[in-house]
Amino acid sequence: MTQHSDGVIAVTGATGDVGGQTVERLRAAGAPVRAIVRRPDQVDAFAARGIEARLADLGDPAALTDALAGVDQLFLVTAASPRQAGHGRTAVDAARSAGVRAIVHLSGGDAAEHSPMPWAAAIWQVDRAVRASGLEWTILHPSGFMTNLVSSAPVIRRGVFPQTMGRGVIGWIDTADIATVAATVLLRGEHTGAEPVLTGPELLDGHGVARGLSEGLDRRVRYLHLPSRVFRALLRVGGVDAWQAEGLRRQFGRVARNGLDGVDASTDDVERITGTPPRSISDWARAHRAEMLGEG
Repeated sequence: MTQHSDGVIAVTGATGDVGGQTVERLRAAGAPVRAIVRRPDQVDAFAARGIEARLADLGDPAALTDALAGVDQLFLVTAASPRQAGHGRTAVDAARSAGVRAIVHLSGGDAAEHSPMPWAAAIWQVDRAVRASGLEWTILHPSGFMTNLVSSAPVIRRGVFPQTMGRGVIGWIDTADIATVAATVLLRGEHTGAEPVLTGPELLDGHGVARGLSEGLDRRVRYLHLPSRVFRALLRVGGVDAWQAEGLRRQFGRVARNGLDGVDASTDDVERITGTPPRSISDWARAHRAEMLGEG
């Protein structure tokens, strides 16, 4: 990754999947990076690794403005929750108040004002706030995360991939590729209102996902289509809370199954930005074999 910007890069969601991997890539490139975290023990954990961290909750405008003091670019990652839209808007306001030059927002490929999924509607609101902020910005629109398949690992080990997406297709993407794009964009530091759509190398329905898992895990996995309400019940049994389980039912049973809100997009934006093709689902499964199969 070629670095053109030498200002401090702040990252929210730094203890999560995409945010955490982005922090590591920025650090490896020698960029001054600051993790924004919610708990003192997280500040200490980053400090032990030689990474600056500041304490601030996305629901606390004053603390967040203080935490962003001296920051050049903000990588804004918000967690899916009923407060997501408010958290995102607060972060945009805090960035503007703190004098941040640019925001890179982790949105979604399915962001839509009237989406039946609460998080897709929420990130659409954050996108709107970013565009209207008066700051420089880039908005990333990734497709479905391959890492979300980990929650199905217990049944995948039994040779079944249960879903409710039917023949709907998604350009499933490895979160490592998303983080590489984010880090590349932040290191370049040039923001002109681009909104790349980040997808994996192919569009896959449930049967395609099962084939990719079978190849990567070297064992047969078959797709089992479930009615959406049965799918939601299965998620609840697996420990997913009611709010998220209902959102996932809508995500796959309505949006993905029917190709709504651009979820069936396929682009070469990952390779165009990073110079490297995105990882296939079979390669992802191969790399995560131990986790998926409970080995080791």
